[in-house]
Amino acid sequence: MTQHRVVSRRALLRGMGAMTVAAASTPLLAACGGGGGAVNTAEANARVTLPTHVPYAGVTPDLPAGQDLLPGFYRYPDSLVTAITDKPGAGAGRVAILVDTFTPVPPPLTDNAYWQALNDRIGADLAFNMVPDSDYSTKVTTTIAGGDLPDIVMLPSWTPDLPGVLRAKFADLTPYLSGDAVKEYPFLANIPEFSWLPMIANGGIGGLPTPRASIGEIMFVRDDLVAQRSLNPNPANHDEFVELCAGLTDAKAGHWALGDTGLGGGGALLYLLEMFGVPNGWSEQDGKFTNAVETDQYTEALAALVDMLGKGLFHPDSFSATFQQGRDWFGTGTIALKVDGYAAWDILLSTYQGIDVGALLAPAHDGGGDGRHFTGKGSFAVTAIKKGDEKRVRQMLSIANWMAAPIGTAEHLFRKFGVDGVDHTMSAGLPTLTRAGETNVKIPMQYLVDQPAVLGPGDRAVVDKQYAFHQRVAPLLVPDPTVGLYSPVNASKGSVLSKALNNARSEIVRGNQPVSSWAQVVRQWRQGGGDQVRGEFEKAYAQQR
Repeated sequence: MTQHRVVSRRALLRGMGAMTVAAASTPLLAACGGGGGAVNTAEANARVTLPTHVPYAGVTPDLPAGQDLLPGFYRYPDSLVTAITDKPGAGAGRVAILVDTFTPVPPPLTDNAYWQALNDRIGADLAFNMVPDSDYSTKVTTTIAGGDLPDIVMLPSWTPDLPGVLRAKFADLTPYLSGDAVKEYPFLANIPEFSWLPMIANGGIGGLPTPRASIGEIMFVRDDLVAQRSLNPNPANHDEFVELCAGLTDAKAGHWALGDTGLGGGGALLYLLEMFGVPNGWSEQDGKFTNAVETDQYTEALAALVDMLGKGLFHPDSFSATFQQGRDWFGTGTIALKVDGYAAWDILLSTYQGIDVGALLAPAHDGGGDGRHFTGKGSFAVTAIKKGDEKRVRQMLSIANWMAAPIGTAEHLFRKFGVDGVDHTMSAGLPTLTRAGETNVKIPMQYLVDQPAVLGPGDRAVVDKQYAFHQRVAPLLVPDPTVGLYSPVNASKGSVLSKALNNARSEIVRGNQPVSSWAQVVRQWRQGGGDQVRGEFEKAYAQQR
C-alpha cells in the first residue's frame, strides 16, 4: 500500500531515537561554531514529510509478515529480476566510503575479484574504508573533525551532537526523498517508516537508514549444549534461569554460561531487566514519567546480576572481553548464552559451523508468564552523504538505492553472495560461499543501507524456529515513551548523568560497592539533573498529546 503523509508529531517524536540519544552527548562541533540545538526542534521536525512507503511487490515470502513480525523465506526465487539495468554510479568516479565492520577486513581491491565486480556493476570506484568496530569511534571522531570528508559515512547513533554534525557537514536529503520524491529510488522507498523516523533532524531528512526490525536484541542460546546436558531449555522464572546457567557452567573444563555482564549496554543485565519488568528507559503513566533506574525492579535485577557473578556463571574475562571475543566464545562453546542483535542468529550459524542456535525469551522473574522485550531502534545507524551539488548527491543516492535492492532481485543476491560459481554455489535455492567468497564477500554494505529486515532465506527448520520466536515476542515489545521527546537538560547534561550512573553500576557489579548503594546513586542522579529531565519530558509529552 502506498503511503504519503506528514508524520504526526507524536509518531515522529516517538521514532527519533538515534537523534535524541546523540543530542545528549558533548557537542562535537562546538569548536567550529556548529551544533544543531537551535534548529533541531520538535516543531521543525514535526513538519517533515516522510518518504512515501512503496513496498516491493516482486516476491512473495513463505511466511507472511505481520505487526512487528518479519516475513520468512526458505529459499531464493528460482527466477531473479534484474531490477537496475544501468550503472547507478556512472560518472561518479571515486566514491569514498567510511563504514564500520564486525568481521575481518577483506582483501584490498587489487586482490579482491568480488570488489572489482562490484565496482563494475556500480560504474564507479567504491573506495571503502572498512574500520574494525573497536577502532570506529576514534575514526569517526577524527574524520568529522577533519576537513576531508568521505562521500558516504556511517554515523553511529552515539555520534556526539549528531543533528549538528549532519547540518554542518552533510547534505540535507529532504528535497530528494521527502514524500513522492523518494520514488525515484524505489528500493529506498521500500524501506518502512519505522526505519526512516530516526533519520529526521533539523527539520528534514538527515540521512539514510540501515533498516532494523523492532525486535531489537535477543538472548541467544546454544541449544545443542543445553540438549547435551539434558537441561531445561525453557526456564519459567529467574530461579530456573539461574539453574540453567549453573548447568551450562564447568569452570574446570573452560565452560561458562555467560560472557557479557552488560555494563556497556545489552548483555546479561538487559535480559535481567526484561525479566524483572523494568521499563525500557522510561515508563509513562497518566503523563508522569519514571526512569528505569528509579524502580525497585531495577535494583532487584542489579542484585540478581551480582549474585550470578558471585556464583561463577560468567567467563572470568567478561569485564574485558571485546565484542568479537564474545561471539567467538559463543561459537566455540566457551559460553552458551549471549545477548546480540536479532540479525546475529544467521551470522552465528554461518560463522561457527555445526552449532544449533536458539533464543530465550525472558520469563517473568516470579514465574508469572513471559517477561517483556525491549523494542529496538528502527535503524542500525545514520548513513550520511557529504554536501555537494545536486548531481553528486543524486549519484550517491542511486548507489544507495542499488545497495538496498531486496530479495528477489539479482542485485540483492550479488551484493550478499557475489558471482555464482565463483563466490558462491547454489543448491536448492540456497547459496553457499566458496572459499574465495568467504574471504572476498565481506564488504559491510549492510551497515550502510540494506533491504528491510527479513528472516532467511535459509534452512526451513531454522527459519521456522526464528519465525516462531518472533511471533511470541511481537506482542511483548515495550517501547521507550521518551524517544524523540526533547529535554534541554538531557541535551546538555545527559552524557554526564549517564556516565555517573554507569560508573556507579560498574562499581557495584564488580563487587566494589554493595547493591544498597544504588539508592544513593539514584538520589544523586535526581538531584544532579534527573528530575529536571523528567519534568521536561513530561512537559514535552503533554504538548504532543
